[in-house]
Amino acid sequence: MSNHLAIATVTAVLQKIVETAARSEVPGAEVRIGRPDTAVANQGARITLYLYQVAPNAALRNNDLPVYDSTGKLTSRPQAALELYYLLSFYGEDSDLASERMMGAVIRDLHARPLLSREIIERRITNDFILGASDLHQEVELVRLTPLFLSLDEASKLWSVFFQTPHAR
Repeated sequence: MSNHLAIATVTAVLQKIVETAARSEVPGAEVRIGRPDTAVANQGARITLYLYQVAPNAALRNNDLPVYDSTGKLTSRPQAALELYYLLSFYGEDSDLASERMMGAVIRDLHARPLLSREIIERRITNDFILGASDLHQEVELVRLTPLFLSLDEASKLWSVFFQTPHAR
């Protein structure tokens, strides 16, 4: 992980990618960051992007340990290797299959470009007051997007957390 803005930067970049893909199929579609909400379901073509879990990456967690000099002073700060788990929920008009069309477009684009390039990260943070200090685009390792299959049991446990939120695709 780069600096403290890396998680927010990944979320913002992912939001832009998802929104661009969805709008290619359903003009005017919007992506909202946050947990799925019943209010979103009645507001037209919308997608919620929710970071529901952050976990250490087992394969990379010890690659960058802290380095101390002979006096015990920290000379190199360790970087946390993390896995970010996002939930995408699609809402749209059932009569024209808007949710399914947006989902298909998003899956298509994420599958075609599973790495967040330095260019797309830099474009997103340029002139951004909040994310402008992010250095994720300078990181050696690129952020990789990997779809995660949830079993029916895992999916129902996850959705049970969202009290009185209807099922969304």
